[in-house]
Amino acid sequence: MRKVVLFFICLYSSFFGYSQQQAMYTQYMFNGLAINPAYSSMDEQLSITALSRLQWVGFKGAPRTQTLSVHTPIKTSNTFVGALLINDQIGEVLKETGGYLSVSQRVAVGQESFLSVGITGGASSFRSTYSENYPYSPESVNDPVFVDANSIRGNFGFGVMLFSKNYYLGFSSPYFYQRDFSSYNKESPHAKNKPYYLFQAGVLLPLGDDFKVKPNFLIKYVNGSPIQFDLNANLLIKETIWVGASYRSADSFDAIASVYITPQIQLGYSYDFSNTELAKRQSGSHEIMLKFSFSIKGRDPNDTCYF
Repeated sequence: MRKVVLFFICLYSSFFGYSQQQAMYTQYMFNGLAINPAYSSMDEQLSITALSRLQWVGFKGAPRTQTLSVHTPIKTSNTFVGALLINDQIGEVLKETGGYLSVSQRVAVGQESFLSVGITGGASSFRSTYSENYPYSPESVNDPVFVDANSIRGNFGFGVMLFSKNYYLGFSSPYFYQRDFSSYNKESPHAKNKPYYLFQAGVLLPLGDDFKVKPNFLIKYVNGSPIQFDLNANLLIKETIWVGASYRSADSFDAIASVYITPQIQLGYSYDFSNTELAKRQSGSHEIMLKFSFSIKGRDPNDTCYF
């Protein structure tokens, strides 16, 4: 069993990358700052979002991710700022913790649309400890896949969004450039993140007075890896409850639900039904989200952000 666990950890981290390189969220539509620094320009309120993802529950060494994001407009200007904390871990072997700041600026395009450009920067601490957790055979000592590492890396990313109250288009590379500031020993290949690119789009369609439907998609491209996409549709019922479903290519079918406990507090949950070979060894992936929104003086408190 230990060999099976190690095999899948190596497979996961080698082919899909580690930490921000691979971290994806089923509830990305409620956690936009994590994938695009220009997203903050869409929201007229101060928003705080906490998210925790438990992947492949029941599988030893499965990935776990936690994020905390905050973004707000600067008074009544078209400038928005944000902060993002991320903790990623695969078993006891791979771990990365990072903090990032972002700023975005928007300009009006026509009567109802805006164009927003955002940048983000920060640093993360990366650690891999294969030797402490999975003893390997003597012939694999020099295999770079199993090298322990401990380093600090800086990161720069960018994003662009075109949006109105009824639609959005976005392109981003949130981890476009990374530099290793300090490597205490030989760096593992898992610490060498490749830049990835995201394209996202969605619309909001009213269905009478009590319902709104929000179809959207997200496409992810990493050089040398297959293109991955998410297709999603959510239904808003009486401005109170979201219910939806997603499909992630070659990975899972997902169920999503969230409720506005109050107009300022949103609680969300999603469950991923895996359609890969790993489905036989785990019982799905869970994700829980809690979001707080606060009005900003000088801005319309009824200007709801549905994206």
